[in-house]
Amino acid sequence: GLPYMYIGSLVKKRQQKFISNFPDAIDLLVRGLRSGLPVTETLGVVAKELKGPVAEEFKMVTERMRIGRTMDDALAETALRLNTAEFNFFCITLAIQRETGGNLSETLNNLGNVLRGRAQMKLKINAMSSEGKASAMIVGALPFLVFAMIFYMNPDYISKFFIDDRLIMTGLGALT
Repeated sequence: GLPYMYIGSLVKKRQQKFISNFPDAIDLLVRGLRSGLPVTETLGVVAKELKGPVAEEFKMVTERMRIGRTMDDALAETALRLNTAEFNFFCITLAIQRETGGNLSETLNNLGNVLRGRAQMKLKINAMSSEGKASAMIVGALPFLVFAMIFYMNPDYISKFFIDDRLIMTGLGALT
């Protein structure tokens, strides 16, 4: 299981890097679209200008389109491989805009703002839940600390826990 856990941790790190840099890629797409570039060109610009996992993924999308795949197919394949909600939102946004029309740059700008808001909300949730986790760890460790302190201060009083069968069973029950 160790190789599986190691590879899983590497995948999570890469996904976190992708998710943290993806709103910047969307902003770059928006600027490219507002300057008059087509969507396929702006995808190539993102692949060239950015670094890390976002650039790698957009580079693979543009390479798939160069060999004849449609943009929807290339994005869908990347979405399956990445398996992140953020990139799925992006693919759905592009597909809907392609069918219904409208201002793609404004829609992508809104998506970038939503993704940034999601990231901020996740950070707030982690901060709030970490306080509860710390409290739970302190309350859970307190009986063991008290036991250790009493054993240090008065070993004769606690030594019965290691001799009397009833106290051993009670101690094991408390430990469980």
